[in-house]
Amino acid sequence: MKKTIIVAGNGFASLFFIMYLLDSPVFPFVAAIFRRLYSRYHIILIGNGTFTYFPAIPEFLTKKRNKKGITVDIRPFLWRRNIRFIEAQVVDLQDGGRTVVTDHGSYRNDVLFLGIGPTFRKADIPGTAEHTYSPCSGPDDMDRFIAKLDALDSGIIYIGFTINKKDGFVAGRTGPMYECACLLDSALRTRGIRDRFEIHFFSPNRSPGDKGPLTDRLVERGIICDDGYSPEKFVEGGMIDHDGTFRKADLVLYSAAMTGPALIQQSRCLPASVGGHIDVDRYGQVKGLRDVYAAGDCAAHEAPPPWVPHQAHMAQLRAQAAAQNVKAAFGGRGASHTYRHELSCILDMENDGMWMHISEDGRPPFRGIFPKRSRHLVRVKMLLEWIFLFYLRHL
Repeated sequence: MKKTIIVAGNGFASLFFIMYLLDSPVFPFVAAIFRRLYSRYHIILIGNGTFTYFPAIPEFLTKKRNKKGITVDIRPFLWRRNIRFIEAQVVDLQDGGRTVVTDHGSYRNDVLFLGIGPTFRKADIPGTAEHTYSPCSGPDDMDRFIAKLDALDSGIIYIGFTINKKDGFVAGRTGPMYECACLLDSALRTRGIRDRFEIHFFSPNRSPGDKGPLTDRLVERGIICDDGYSPEKFVEGGMIDHDGTFRKADLVLYSAAMTGPALIQQSRCLPASVGGHIDVDRYGQVKGLRDVYAAGDCAAHEAPPPWVPHQAHMAQLRAQAAAQNVKAAFGGRGASHTYRHELSCILDMENDGMWMHISEDGRPPFRGIFPKRSRHLVRVKMLLEWIFLFYLRHL
């Protein structure tokens, strides 16, 4: 009898879990025919059916990317893999995860994988939802920011982030915000109006006088570093400081700290980490639950180094370990596959590029064949994006 596997969510973690679970072959078109006739698993994916390539959203600022180019209807991808798609939202888990309750019905499973993303803690600073924009909120929010930006010919713009460090790792979006600051500078220079704008970069998680390559890139572009700053409140036209002082800002691009999904509070059986994420072990297993796995932004790391993030590549490594352990469990073996902690991403700064990389085993990306800094890295980033989106759309 086929095992029923439910995958909740259709972001990076969930799609990589499916890829590694099915061991996508060299000839996917041929394999698609056979999968329609025979499959070892009965797989159900519950989600909204649209995948968004979030790492490309900062590039909306330079008009190199748009919503249509970075979103994919994944239903054909699932059909080719004989995966049943259910458009719904998970609202509860019961029976130790064996029953998934959605807003359109309940579904039983033998194995559950959770890749449902995080919650951004916008309530931490009042006014965040009403008076700020964020690339992390999706293409539509970024489009609204750019529409406001295009209507300005001068002004003051603040870009910043906050991190949730309670679980000991970087639960927040830092890289995209550095990228946005540099790309905003480039966009304004292209329009010939950079000298009419002040760009401020702020974060309570940056110490005054912070040094390093990212800070150097900001300083090179004349971006003002408000290290250690966090407003008391975002308001129309600016921010209120903790001493009550009003700080003018024509636009604010801000990424709030991240915590786990609302499902943790809605469900009685999901364990929560100190920082509010789903508590998992190094094998991707949710602690205290049998045959329930989680990866990506919704899940905590176990014993993480302080620099490790939540990001697409890290979701890939964690989903791979989870998929391997699921197959091991089906074979009657215990979980043995772990993942390495790694930060690896290319920052596009339009006329420059940086490969930000650190791993616990010291291995460089692609065996070190790429430089750490070069404008040609922007092309490498575009190529990696194209390959992944082509795979989703056509293979």
